[in-house]
Amino acid sequence: MSRPEIEFALNLRDLLESICSRGPIGGLKLKVLMGEPKLGGKTPDIVVVRESDGVPVLIIETKRKTERGFSREFSPYSPSVIAQALSYAALAKDDFNIPATPLFAAANPDVIVLFGPVDDPWSFLDRDAVSRSDYSSAMSPQAFMRLVSKYYVFDEEGPLREELVFKLLDTSVKLWLKEVEVLKVRKEIGFWLIDQLRYFVDFMDRYFVRRPLFIKLSRDQDFYGMLDGYAREIGYSNGLADIVGRNLERVENLSRMMIYVLMNKIIFYKVLEYYYKLPELKPFASDVKSSKDYLQRLNEFFNDAMKTSRDFEQIFCTGLYDHIVISDDERALFQIDELIRMLSGINLQEFGDVIGHVYENLIPEEERHRLGQFYTPRPIAELITTWCIRSGDDVVLGPGCGSGTFEVEAYWRLVEFKTGRRTIPSRRVHEKVLNQIYAIDINSFPAQLTSMNLAMKNILAPVTNLNVIESDFFSIIPGQEVLLPYKVQTPEGPKERRIYLPKEGFDAVFGNPPYTRWTEISQNVRENIRNRLKKDLSDYNLHADVERGREPGIYVYFIMWAKEFLKPGGRLGMIISDSWLQADYGSDFFKFMLDNYDIYAIIDISARVFPVPLIGTCIVLLEKPSNRAERGDNKVVFAYLDVSRGTIDVDEILKFIEDVRNKVRTEKPVVRDLASGARIMAKAYAQKELAGYEGRIINLIFRAEDILDLLEQSPLIRRLPEYFEPARGNTVWSVWAISHGRRPDVGGEGFFYFTEERARQLGIPQEFLHPLLPSSRYMKNFAFTREDWEELRRGDAECYLFLCHRQRNDLPESVINYIQLGEGPNAQIRLRRRPGEAEGRPINESQASQARLEHRDIFFDWYDLGGVVESPIYVTYGSRYWTRFVLARYQCALDHRILALIPKEGVEFNEIELKALLAYLNSSFSQLQAEIRGRTAGGVALLELDVSSLSNFLILDVKKLPRGDLEKLAQLFDKLETETRKLGGADRVESVFGSELAKELTGRSDVREGITGLFNTVIKDIDHEVERILGLENIVESARAMVLEMARRRLSRAGEARRGAIRGSEEIQEIERPRGRRRRRRGGNTSGTLNEWLH
Repeated sequence: MSRPEIEFALNLRDLLESICSRGPIGGLKLKVLMGEPKLGGKTPDIVVVRESDGVPVLIIETKRKTERGFSREFSPYSPSVIAQALSYAALAKDDFNIPATPLFAAANPDVIVLFGPVDDPWSFLDRDAVSRSDYSSAMSPQAFMRLVSKYYVFDEEGPLREELVFKLLDTSVKLWLKEVEVLKVRKEIGFWLIDQLRYFVDFMDRYFVRRPLFIKLSRDQDFYGMLDGYAREIGYSNGLADIVGRNLERVENLSRMMIYVLMNKIIFYKVLEYYYKLPELKPFASDVKSSKDYLQRLNEFFNDAMKTSRDFEQIFCTGLYDHIVISDDERALFQIDELIRMLSGINLQEFGDVIGHVYENLIPEEERHRLGQFYTPRPIAELITTWCIRSGDDVVLGPGCGSGTFEVEAYWRLVEFKTGRRTIPSRRVHEKVLNQIYAIDINSFPAQLTSMNLAMKNILAPVTNLNVIESDFFSIIPGQEVLLPYKVQTPEGPKERRIYLPKEGFDAVFGNPPYTRWTEISQNVRENIRNRLKKDLSDYNLHADVERGREPGIYVYFIMWAKEFLKPGGRLGMIISDSWLQADYGSDFFKFMLDNYDIYAIIDISARVFPVPLIGTCIVLLEKPSNRAERGDNKVVFAYLDVSRGTIDVDEILKFIEDVRNKVRTEKPVVRDLASGARIMAKAYAQKELAGYEGRIINLIFRAEDILDLLEQSPLIRRLPEYFEPARGNTVWSVWAISHGRRPDVGGEGFFYFTEERARQLGIPQEFLHPLLPSSRYMKNFAFTREDWEELRRGDAECYLFLCHRQRNDLPESVINYIQLGEGPNAQIRLRRRPGEAEGRPINESQASQARLEHRDIFFDWYDLGGVVESPIYVTYGSRYWTRFVLARYQCALDHRILALIPKEGVEFNEIELKALLAYLNSSFSQLQAEIRGRTAGGVALLELDVSSLSNFLILDVKKLPRGDLEKLAQLFDKLETETRKLGGADRVESVFGSELAKELTGRSDVREGITGLFNTVIKDIDHEVERILGLENIVESARAMVLEMARRRLSRAGEARRGAIRGSEEIQEIERPRGRRRRRRGGNTSGTLNEWLH
């Protein structure tokens, strides 16, 4: 054995000995041996024996026998490795004359796989092969699968975990003593298949593909260029770099996708073998000289399959992903041989239904996202397809199909309509259903996944009518004859393949469209969107305008274009980002839906359903009008599902929404609390009454606007712009830029921002340095002081801004030399490199610098920020728990990600007025406006405000308040600041909401205990004082409750994804197993009968 292998074996032995030394396991005293006993002249690695007589109870093998000796790099799932372990167990049965073999396991540092005990081991093994240690020939593929189906117990990751080793020993003893039956503790074959296939990808990537692929991409420009071209064709705007990174730092992504694709091809070929007269694919690594020859031979098999079947190019031809690079190491080819050997043993009559179901769970959802595919939880897809598909004859379309979750759910829905059951149908029904399902994806990787998912629904009847189109959805037009990008291989030669979209349109369109931002969309797709939707984009003001921060997600355009594919009366259901509910463009998008669809429901979901922090979601259910005269009578339901503390069934959701539509008067809210702890809240509106609505769409769910309307009616309330000019940052440049539609950033923070040490090293005189507040995260309290800034300086933060409002010829030499570092072709300080650039541009070429050059009436040169405008109030641009309006006791230049409230000309506040105003601005009345007018961004659910949202804020007119009211509010502000500093800042959830409420809002338990929180103390006092002053005694608790509900909705996106919060009639348990050693351990309750698991 090699040294790492010996170290693993020794560590495993030591852990086994440690546990056995503590006392009997299951009543049996055990002893751990290494290098003994000899079994039929052969030596297993580790043997656990009964101490009293040395009879083996468990044999563990940690190496693989090869022609050259032993190998560390092996998969414990490999048939030859398991045959080796079984051989030792069979010899132990013979030598010790026991009725069944010991339990036996194969293990490496990643995983351990446990089998046995076996009554008749030689019925699985070839004695001659065992005697000559030829374990690759010792067990036939069919015998291997019989062994797995009858004697597989479990597989677990991280074999050196103490709790796992104890479970291994305890399970082994109970089975060896026959205290429990294997069926009581074993896991089903579905787990075996999933784990083996996933580990094949892990193993091949780690040892045999990732590194060779990296080397070839870095050294072979022609190869890189070819793959880059493929990547651009399938929608990656920056080509291959979008997948592997500019410096190939993410080459693992491409490696793993290529391995998945190759594995899919092998699996599907083995399926087709059963149905078509194809050459049998057997292990052949020993017959070739290199991996190149091996892959060429495999491709010959795949070409035979396409030629014979006259189909399945979607599976066997994937462009970019076909060009896998594999190490010439014979062990790499051996692993592929082992996969083929395992698949050769599967009896499709016996295991076909299991394979079809298992395939849906093959790629873990976290990995699907990492590889660019958002995995939609099956109950979400079931909800949408259940609503969209209303008969067994419906013809359906999934644009942007991804890995095929919606298409699979549509398959089962149609099967259920046709047969009354969600079980594998006859060949005739299978073919008919597949004829009714169309799917489109620009990327060949998800297109292959969808093709496999659909084709595997009945692997005993593979069909040649998969309507999966590899294309940009916006390049397709309704009723089109789509010429596929490949030709069908036939005995007569290659022929063109066409898919005919139904001329009359589709009964249903559904899916989870990409969450891609406009700037991340390839140029070709952008042009297609502009061309297809040109009139609607103009009519509804939905053009992307990145400069002004108006950037609708591509899902908006999916819903717009999908309308053209629907029949009158056809239905659309999609799960999309919920960001449009609070975005400026949201009302325009909503107007498009009002004009073009009957809106059935918009369902906002409290918890994230994707394991990706950025993604909060909502479901839209729309119907294309068939009778425009009746459109105004349509009821629109806005629903909010609070699943933070419970679950909701799909049928329960749909029934509730239908009840609301049928029984509830317009705008009357309905709330239903469920026994599970979940809550559904909904409001219904007549669609005709929403025609002129201009507000944020979220307000149709949470009517915070009712409270704000009452506020605005008070004579003591003003709009913020009457007293202040809000700005992002407070340099003259930032203030000017934001008022002229420009971006307010300085245009190169690396040039303009200094630590004290860097300024000293560069010799920048103090007169050109201005104190800087570089981030909202340093505004933890409700006042910012000189001491707060000094703390930044002492901590070596960027605390100075380069401020040079002078002509170049009037500057000292050290400053001129520094300016030259940021300009010209030899610039040493540059902007961040953009996609397609070899290096970043000089600072003087930034958009901001160029704009300053264009306006020399204000700025002397590109480096001139013009000065700093004093502001008495700083505002956090992004905050997670409470938007903080901060008293500026120390004047600094502000980063553009900090908002400044600059008093209008002629407006002045004395200190008591300013503090009174700040008390109001930090009240729940103000926070409610932030929740309504702000937008949620980032993986931690930041609530972001900008100049536009602040400009709509309603503020207290402190100029009209009597002295006593001013003093009371000012005192409360001082108290707020004092208490906040005692708590260590208002940037922690428990500091704001208190320990108990923090747990409820976030679902977290790791909060400081015993904290009452500002919301429950001083902010509450401020709320009630504002209520008294305004004479609005009846709304303060409603406002506070609404703040909590909206905060809960927002913060729930930042917690762990709750995919199971919405439950459906799932035909297979979803398996949560991320890759790597941190994957969730399985066992215990996860084991059940195969029937339970599948249904």
